[in-house]
Amino acid sequence: MKKGLIGLLILVLQGACDPRFVDSSEQVDAFLAHNRLSAVCVALKNDRDDSLREYAAKKLAPNKDQQVATDCLCDAIYDAEFGTVDAAVARGIAGSNRGDLAQCLMPALDPSNDKMTTASGTPESNAPDRVLTVQLMAGIGGSEAYGAVAHLLKTSKSPDVRTAAVHGLQKERDSHEELLLDVLKSDIHAPARAAAAKVFERSKSEPVVAALLDRLANDEDGGVRAAALKSVVKLKLDTTDDMVCKAMMEDTDERVRDQAVRSFRGSKRSVAIQCLKRRLLTKEESAVVRASTLNALYRSPSDEAALVLCHSIGPFLRMYVKTGIADSLPAVNIIEQQNNRDFERSYECVQKAIRQGGYSCYARNHLGQWMNELGGKASTPWCPGMVKNGAGE
Repeated sequence: MKKGLIGLLILVLQGACDPRFVDSSEQVDAFLAHNRLSAVCVALKNDRDDSLREYAAKKLAPNKDQQVATDCLCDAIYDAEFGTVDAAVARGIAGSNRGDLAQCLMPALDPSNDKMTTASGTPESNAPDRVLTVQLMAGIGGSEAYGAVAHLLKTSKSPDVRTAAVHGLQKERDSHEELLLDVLKSDIHAPARAAAAKVFERSKSEPVVAALLDRLANDEDGGVRAAALKSVVKLKLDTTDDMVCKAMMEDTDERVRDQAVRSFRGSKRSVAIQCLKRRLLTKEESAVVRASTLNALYRSPSDEAALVLCHSIGPFLRMYVKTGIADSLPAVNIIEQQNNRDFERSYECVQKAIRQGGYSCYARNHLGQWMNELGGKASTPWCPGMVKNGAGE
């Protein structure tokens, strides 16, 4: 045992005064073993070690009936003189439901507090710091904390703070349903509406479902529509499949189309697979959506999905591989996906695709390379942009 630690233990046993400095978790544990909470509080002042402050705060949090522990945690989490929030201390008491300690952060959320600074001491009175404070407060939990977050959601003029407050009320959404519904329906900040839609995932409340369906159909922002779609799909309503297919094929925002495709990822239901097939064989400018569609079919355990990939090779390559080397184009790797999903059928699938014809030089080269790799024999014509040995650049 180190000499310094031996000395500390002797001081502890002798009931000595609190140390001037605490720099290890072992010291914290030693003081706790002898109920020296005021000595543990000293660790909260070690501004060189975030992990130690977090550890000490975690150990002090359960001592709600000990005023010395409550006072030092409150003083540490927010420095009123300099207007600083100690995120490490707040993380230490996260999940403690110490709403009384969460209230110690309230001064940091006052928009008129010009002393608010970053951890480095730089003056900062803008919303991002308050966003962090809202996140930390909600993370602590407790009725006082959630009440304060709800109050901010009602009153804050900062869209980022309101969005953070929506996320912060995730665990208490039923208690604050009306407030969150107001945000979903009418907040002028799209990320706040999207956050509210996400918070209501799997909610079966009739007003909530109605609001989500309305946002899916009418919200001007694609991010909100995508979030609403994701939440509604989880409910598996009678109209879910139709909604997903409609969004997949018709929505103007790729985020919504992508979310719709992802909703069917890995599905073995024929209605889902046929919808994905329609998306696969309809021109899609978004590489993100093309990739999601290929992945959704690849992940399906249904043989029907495997056959969709197989039979779609020809039309898919004719649609997308026209004027560029296939390997350089994003999300056109349908043969690779088919081969990964059902390699025993790959030779047959590529062979049938080659026989269809109507391809560009680049698509014929791509098909030929795969045929040869699978053990067959096919030509690989040189196309503009390729090196003379036939390999793509």
